[in-house]
Amino acid sequence: MSDDTSLQELVLGYCRQVDGLVEPPAYGIYEVLLPDEVAARWGMDAHQRFTFSAEADNATTNGYATFLHYGHALVETIVNELRLQTANGLFFISNVRLEKPKLYAVIEKAISVSNAKLFPVPGAAEQAHLHHYARFNFKVSLIADEKRELILPIWMDLQGGYAVKGSEIERQAILDVENQFRQLDPALPRWMDGEPLATTNGFAPKVLASLLERARHSVASELGDTLASLQKRLRHFLELDRARLNEYYTDLLKDAERRLQKADEERRPALEAKLTAIAAERQSKLEDVEQKYRLRVQLELINLAIIAQPKLDLSVEIRKRTVSVKRLVTWDPLFHAVEALVCDVCGQPGKPLSLCENGHLAHSECLAAQCVECKRTYCQKCAESVQTCAVCDRPVCVHSLARCPECGRATCHQHLNECHAEDGAPRRARSEEKSPLADAGAAPLVSSPKTGQTTGRKSAPKRETPKAKTSRPQTSWMKSPSVTGDYMNIYSDPAQGIITAYVMVKKRELAARAWELTEEGIAVNCWCEKGTLCRESGIVYRPAEPERIEGQVKSFIKMFQIEYGVPDKKIHYYHIRQQEAHGELKLKVPMRWRDPAALAKACAGFDKLKLRR
Repeated sequence: MSDDTSLQELVLGYCRQVDGLVEPPAYGIYEVLLPDEVAARWGMDAHQRFTFSAEADNATTNGYATFLHYGHALVETIVNELRLQTANGLFFISNVRLEKPKLYAVIEKAISVSNAKLFPVPGAAEQAHLHHYARFNFKVSLIADEKRELILPIWMDLQGGYAVKGSEIERQAILDVENQFRQLDPALPRWMDGEPLATTNGFAPKVLASLLERARHSVASELGDTLASLQKRLRHFLELDRARLNEYYTDLLKDAERRLQKADEERRPALEAKLTAIAAERQSKLEDVEQKYRLRVQLELINLAIIAQPKLDLSVEIRKRTVSVKRLVTWDPLFHAVEALVCDVCGQPGKPLSLCENGHLAHSECLAAQCVECKRTYCQKCAESVQTCAVCDRPVCVHSLARCPECGRATCHQHLNECHAEDGAPRRARSEEKSPLADAGAAPLVSSPKTGQTTGRKSAPKRETPKAKTSRPQTSWMKSPSVTGDYMNIYSDPAQGIITAYVMVKKRELAARAWELTEEGIAVNCWCEKGTLCRESGIVYRPAEPERIEGQVKSFIKMFQIEYGVPDKKIHYYHIRQQEAHGELKLKVPMRWRDPAALAKACAGFDKLKLRR
């Protein structure tokens, strides 16, 4: 008998799949009883004997058994039917208990909203619904100088519309093909504005199509480490090939130029044309090698599995002074945990949320600037509700905005009637001050009109930026500190180009100071106990040269450290990558600060600002 059993497994497995009975009455010969409709479709009797062994084929001469082999008509029929079948599947998680006493008390402990509180909804009771996960299996092709393929499963929460960790579900769940919770209704996909999950023909195509698009966007984050290592390798080989090509064509150009200098007038046109051809060929080869090492990612959906799991839903009220909204909170009996609420801006769960004035829940990084007048909170969906003061550039919401009837500009109440005070233009208060860092090599400074800068720390709350000063405070912050900190955390955010230092006392923030490279110099904002008396807030420094800029930044941080008496050993450095803070051994200055063009532009802007004082 042949050692290859793949054909045997294919045929007999499909016979069992169509509800046929398979019994082996003798060695190498299988007896099969097919359903009548299947036998009629295949054009044969319901009772069949199959063999897959050439040695046992001697019995087929008497019609005792049918020898099946590759290319046999019945094998081709089975293969064609399998090709028409979908590879998708529907499974159910049944190893859960839908019981959770005092569910609201559990939800109240698990969910927190920074500016609001949770309240029970009168008459609301927990309800069991069928929730669903969708597992999209993608074939990912990574194409550059060579092609690499892999299978990547992406798990999506069908009700929430976001990606989840499928490995944890697979580790905990037992998948069944029978639904033991037929009495439960499916939960609505909350991210589709009440769109029904299922139709009479199955799951709604609109929901699955939208979820597939979100799953495609999640592939990049799932492949983060793989893509990073591959791109690093491609950059390495690209630089090697570039260097090789540049060296080769540079030698050709030097040789051609040397021959051109010695050539007579008759040969010069041909040599000049050759120089042009060499330069064009080098550019073409460089473009070819860049195309060779350019990474392309292709996705192909292989199949889809829907996994249904019963969960408990309870409606709760989230309320603050002026806003009240209701949200459906879900208890997952598989993990014995409350599922996090979803941000209405980015659509992702987890992290502390805030309640917007228009009833949206949003992460701190998804909020718009907070109004400096009434402290109302708006999310980025409601960003049109927050404008800026024409004088101080601070954020002011539409409820607190003062509109000038004469020039039509909008200001905060503090700068009312100053929107056209300087020949029809907004008043800008500026004054020259001497830098306390002049002895340390820092550039001169002037007070800055720039405000509204954000901190570099992830999830940092929006702060009110102090207005620019018009005179020097009658205090000296260089003497022994009256308020001291325990330690200092310094965050470098390359995405925003901001370096922020936080002075901490235990786990409480005592003061924060941010430095940002703007088009007018290095703008400084400070939030500390001195308030408007802080001489650093609102200051702009002239940037140093690229090779000295790191030392200049360190001098700023050193003065902040001395101001609050923080020991050298209590300074911690962090670098923001992909919106997450990673510990570092030393300060990492953002690349934009080292860019000679950006520094030159900032120096020119500083000089213009100084002339306008």
